[in-house]
Amino acid sequence: MGTNDGLQLVWNKGYRDVMVQLDCLVALKLVQTTEELKHACQSLVRRIQRLLDQEWRVTVTHVYREGNRCADILATYALNFSEGIHFLDDPPEDLQTLLREDADGVGRVRLCSSHS
Repeated sequence: MGTNDGLQLVWNKGYRDVMVQLDCLVALKLVQTTEELKHACQSLVRRIQRLLDQEWRVTVTHVYREGNRCADILATYALNFSEGIHFLDDPPEDLQTLLREDADGVGRVRLCSSHS
């Protein structure tokens, strides 16, 4: 639902060049499919696809979960709010730390293992 609500919000605000980053490859593939869906989230996926088909430029890409830490912090932070859309005047402290690290060029190591 976050992708749908986010796209609707930025459309309503007048943004017409948007980048969406998803950390779930399954969700990315569902949103990008042109085939008929037989999936539990079919109606949600179709709503997102209709939003993507409007007159604007939306780039949808995959990002590894480590690259999505800011979104994870905001999602956790949102657990303290009632349902609906909330706007923050300032980012939470945990997010400020990540944003400073990003501005300073601090990298993250992704641990990958190979299975033979």
